[in-house]
Amino acid sequence: MIGTANMYRNPSMTNGPNQYRLLELSSKLESADPCGLVAILYEELLRSLDVLAAALKQGRDLSRERHSDRAKSILIALSSSLDFDQGQMISTTLNGIYRAMMKQLDHTINNKDEGKLSELRAGVVNVSDAWNAIIAQRN
Repeated sequence: MIGTANMYRNPSMTNGPNQYRLLELSSKLESADPCGLVAILYEELLRSLDVLAAALKQGRDLSRERHSDRAKSILIALSSSLDFDQGQMISTTLNGIYRAMMKQLDHTINNKDEGKLSELRAGVVNVSDAWNAIIAQRN
């Protein structure tokens, strides 16, 4: 899983409350099916966007924030996980959405645009909610 190995090596992820978060995430990853893994990626993307929003409010340089790279990596992982053979139309649509999200994230980072970050987060929530509804119907 993208980023999991790095979390083990990153001292900031193995101190205090982050250690519990890492254990929780590891447990989720070990027990998740492929659809569940995608849902986890959405959760982690939202978490990274929330951290970026807080950093932006504090006036920090988003290009230096680790969560900027993390959010980008998650979007790449989501795009890479698409199965064009099984669902070409939905995969093509999601790929376009992920590309648009990446552009919006880059714009946000480069321009410190709170409005675009808020729009991006709302878009991720919409896609995540739709994904979770699909998973619920399958179960």
